[in-house]
Amino acid sequence: MPNLNSITILLVDDEVINLQNVSHFLEQQGFQVTTATDGSKAIELLSTSPFDLVVTDLKMGDIDGVQVMKTAKELHPDIEVIIVTGYATVNSAVDAMAQGAFYYLPKPIKLKELHALILRAMEKTLLRREVDRLKKRIKAQQGTTQFIGQNPEILKLKDSIAQFAQLDCNILITGETGTGKELVARTIFELSPRSDKRFLPINCGAMTEELMVNELFGHEKDAYTDAGAQRHGLLESANGGVVLFDEIGEMPLTMQVKLLRVLQEKRIIRVGGTQEIPIDIRILAATNRDLQEEVEKGTFRQDLYYRLNVVQIHIPPLRDRKDDIPLLVNYFLAKYSMPGGTTKGISHEALNRLQEYDFPGNARELENIVERSLALCDNLEIKPQHLPQNLTSNPRFKLPQMVTAGSNPSKSLQENEREYILSVLRSVDGNKTKAAKIIGIDRVSLWRKLKKYEQNGKL
Repeated sequence: MPNLNSITILLVDDEVINLQNVSHFLEQQGFQVTTATDGSKAIELLSTSPFDLVVTDLKMGDIDGVQVMKTAKELHPDIEVIIVTGYATVNSAVDAMAQGAFYYLPKPIKLKELHALILRAMEKTLLRREVDRLKKRIKAQQGTTQFIGQNPEILKLKDSIAQFAQLDCNILITGETGTGKELVARTIFELSPRSDKRFLPINCGAMTEELMVNELFGHEKDAYTDAGAQRHGLLESANGGVVLFDEIGEMPLTMQVKLLRVLQEKRIIRVGGTQEIPIDIRILAATNRDLQEEVEKGTFRQDLYYRLNVVQIHIPPLRDRKDDIPLLVNYFLAKYSMPGGTTKGISHEALNRLQEYDFPGNARELENIVERSLALCDNLEIKPQHLPQNLTSNPRFKLPQMVTAGSNPSKSLQENEREYILSVLRSVDGNKTKAAKIIGIDRVSLWRKLKKYEQNGKL
């Protein structure tokens, strides 16, 4: 049995003296007690506060104890309810128990009997919660099996996802391009209490600030030219769900201020409007940048960084867990096998080539390589000749290591990023669609970056 001070009880009775006496007794036993003198007040309290247990009188003026119990269980399915009445009969007791009451206690209340019932009810609640916790733990571990690998860092990642998915806090997901940041976010959503609501990924690098404001917040009718009707924004449409701000480091400073306001006040105002609209969303943010470094440079707001970074989950790059490459390769081979056909294998020599490669595009690049090699393979086994040339013979296409603290400390993060992007472009003969897929951004974001390099004379 947990500390009694942590157990919250809602006590409902329209007889004030009886309510006060029972409340005083339960508080002496160490429980936290909230009282209501009628059913309406009880339902109001239940709709705004969580309780572990309800003890309610059956016969009350406006709303009876059975209705209070039904509402309590609709709002909080795991709650236990003890019904108390001076009109106890066998039939009414059976009826109340059939509708979900934990017990039916006749008046006058024997306080020691009530105390014993409360302890029994809480034992049942705690047992159910422990079973639910174990089920969620199993579900979470099963849900994270899509992160293929047995490397200690990947096992740690799986545990973090399973643990933090249950918390309704903001999470910052960090990792290089292609490591699977959106996959982590989506898994957190699927394992969270909000999984029955909407998961909304928003690419911060794919929209101009003006477009982002309109898309996120919506607009009122006639807010601007062609705004012929009111339009709800994405944040409003995702109410109750989870929103992922992907590439959060790309968000303009002025837009960061607006997002910070949303996080602080949990309200939005549509473009052209004045009314504040409450929203309930969980925020996940993903980036391949060092946001702490961006804060020091003044390109990312420190207060927003702290708001987003309540919990941080880091995804290790593939080059730091090369022992998982065989498992990943076999997974991708099975994924891309022809329906009803035989799953192709890979030769030891080809697998060794893959394990010698640093994979700047991480798991996404490995997946693309396997898919491409299968398309070129005309037998049952992928051999070195089926792999891309940059893995076998042509050093010009050997991609640089993805940016890390130790990869090239003499160059800035942006310069390393530029070199990486241009190297990927060379490796795919300038095909921007393929390059964007390997890098892990959409084609519009890649175009914007290349345009920026061209303007700065660095293309």
